[in-house]
Amino acid sequence: MTKNKTLWLIGLAAVSLALFFFFRLYRLNSVPVFVDEAIYVRWSQVMRTEPTLRFLPLQDGKQPLFMWATIPFLKFISDPLVAGRLMSVLAGAGSLLGLGVLAFVLFADPFIALFSALIYTLIPFTIFFDRMALADSLLAMFGIWSLVFALQFAKNLQIEFAMYLGFAIGGGLLTKSPAMIYYPWALLALVFFVGQSHLNHKNLIKIIWGLFLALTISQAMYAVLHLGVGFQMIGARNQDYVYSVKEVLGHPLVPLLENLAKTTNWLFLLFSPTVLLLGVLGFLNTKTRRQYLFLILVSLLPLLFQAFIAKVYTSRYILYAVVPLIPLAALGLHWLASRKGKLIQASIILFLSVPLILSFVYLLNPALAPMSYDMRSGYFSEWTAGTGQKEVADFLLSEEAKGQTIVVFTEGTFGTLPDGLQIYTEGHPNITIVGSTPNIYEIPSGLLNTDPKNLRFYVLNSSRNHLPASEMAKLELIKEFPKFPRADGTHESLLFFRLK
Repeated sequence: MTKNKTLWLIGLAAVSLALFFFFRLYRLNSVPVFVDEAIYVRWSQVMRTEPTLRFLPLQDGKQPLFMWATIPFLKFISDPLVAGRLMSVLAGAGSLLGLGVLAFVLFADPFIALFSALIYTLIPFTIFFDRMALADSLLAMFGIWSLVFALQFAKNLQIEFAMYLGFAIGGGLLTKSPAMIYYPWALLALVFFVGQSHLNHKNLIKIIWGLFLALTISQAMYAVLHLGVGFQMIGARNQDYVYSVKEVLGHPLVPLLENLAKTTNWLFLLFSPTVLLLGVLGFLNTKTRRQYLFLILVSLLPLLFQAFIAKVYTSRYILYAVVPLIPLAALGLHWLASRKGKLIQASIILFLSVPLILSFVYLLNPALAPMSYDMRSGYFSEWTAGTGQKEVADFLLSEEAKGQTIVVFTEGTFGTLPDGLQIYTEGHPNITIVGSTPNIYEIPSGLLNTDPKNLRFYVLNSSRNHLPASEMAKLELIKEFPKFPRADGTHESLLFFRLK
């Protein structure tokens, strides 16, 4: 390799790393706490405080690895939401490295590997979810590394790679149930990359033994969850999100067509049109057609499966499935970079500037970002968005610092409220946060009967507020925190009341 190429590679690596940490860390707490973030961080706090509850997420049918991994961050980061989001940033860094390795294993070209890392760094899809305290970035990281180890095993038939594959799949299974798709991914790698010359009796035994080890290791890791109470809830809660086989056969095009339309919209908005076009250009490299088709099938398999069965379908649920498409865009970028002509070379700036600009908008003013409905409503507009909760918590902490004993009732018993306030008031015994019924028609009796010597507050979302005038007369509005406007111009608000 020439000195000039080496300098280019070093420069690409440095730019990718710098942009990665800038886009992931800058204003990390700017997006309000999301409902699942509040739950996950709260679980992490409880598990950290009480070791006997280390399997607490199982009671809601959730695997606990992300919450376990968040606990160490809580020891060093004062803001619990930032602590949880830093865990996702770390998972994103693992995905960045893994994607570069995956592209190099597939294409044996360091430029394609670094282009993959650069595109991962720039697109809104990965930036947004690498900054959220959710399990999806961690799931995507294990998916990428499972592909790396599956490919290495397929190409070299070395048993240690099969063992690493088992650990990667096991990590995924301890994170979220969709990691089951990593098993078919491994089989797909064997179909595509075990050459006919390798299919002799000795190597066939190696393949079978390697697959057995990967299955045994991953399932042994997953079996750890049997130590906790509520393991059966994983299967039960999964049914809340997917249709049964009988239901799918009864209406095969519902929700398939709707979900595929959503997937297309997410790819267009969150990958950006130019990155998708780069992925199409990658097909022009005739020497990499097998690798290209492999990655297409790797992504298409879970996307189609989820589109067939998903009752609840949001953009973060497909993150792990679309990340393998990034090396195809890197392949197209490499094809462009190898062409002659100033116009073609200049087009590279255009192709990369579109996702870069979109990501800056997400970072600096997400209200202006071309965002899908599920993201705008879920993270910014509806009750699931925790706008104002940090400010309410800061007010409560300031009152506690004056020696006050505080009781706060909220609407909802699980989720953004009360968990969104509890994560910020953890460790403050003079502040009590109590959840109540989600739809409010009267002030909870528990709040009314609390010792009036205490400061008494009520926090609820405006859409849940059905209090009559006689009940509202008992409350004093301290502050209203408007959320992003809806498409019809209305908006949800977080209402912070003091009991008179």
